[in-house]
Amino acid sequence: MNGKASLAVNGSSGNTAKISGEAAGRLAWKHGPHIEILVGSYAYGKSRWVRDTNKSFLHLRHRYALDDAFDLEAIGQAQQNEFARLKLRTLLGGGLRWGQRDDGWKVYLGLGSFYERETLRGTAANAASPRTRLWRGNAYGTLFYAINERVGLQNTVYFQPAWKDTADCRLLENAGMTVNLTEQLDLRPSIEVEKDSRPPAGIKPTDTSYKTGFEYRF
Repeated sequence: MNGKASLAVNGSSGNTAKISGEAAGRLAWKHGPHIEILVGSYAYGKSRWVRDTNKSFLHLRHRYALDDAFDLEAIGQAQQNEFARLKLRTLLGGGLRWGQRDDGWKVYLGLGSFYERETLRGTAANAASPRTRLWRGNAYGTLFYAINERVGLQNTVYFQPAWKDTADCRLLENAGMTVNLTEQLDLRPSIEVEKDSRPPAGIKPTDTSYKTGFEYRF
């Protein structure tokens, strides 16, 4: 078993009073052709002592190696984001992943589908919690590139259209850099972009977040 744990904290005082932080972790357990991966994160923040960030994420993935290039995947996920009106979103699904490695490069492409259950927070005008149930496709690509022994780049992009209406889609991107400070400690700046073609009422279609933190490998 191996894992990673990261922590990022930012703050300011005086004319601008703000504090925010995020904790995240990843565990992986490999046994024969099987691997289980558990990923979780929680972010919280206040600006002028008013909460403006409160979101959490939990992802479980089982991967079975068919051969050196292809894997079968099964996934389960739960998340919430108070300021995107997302009370709870859960999903279950799976798919097929292809991977290739070559001299510092790693490329992975995945294709599959999942069933999504989503509950939104009510508004002042309508206290009811809207709910949706639907199937979405799930296509993703991941690229790793090692610049040298200490510095690496990573970028992952997800495209998730609803099967019944492909104009209802989500695009997710996570790009980052890993800088090895010691054998177990890394510096990790990253950027995350989430785009929803049909966001809840009053919510902007694109969310972008930047963060810089330390990651401990074990």
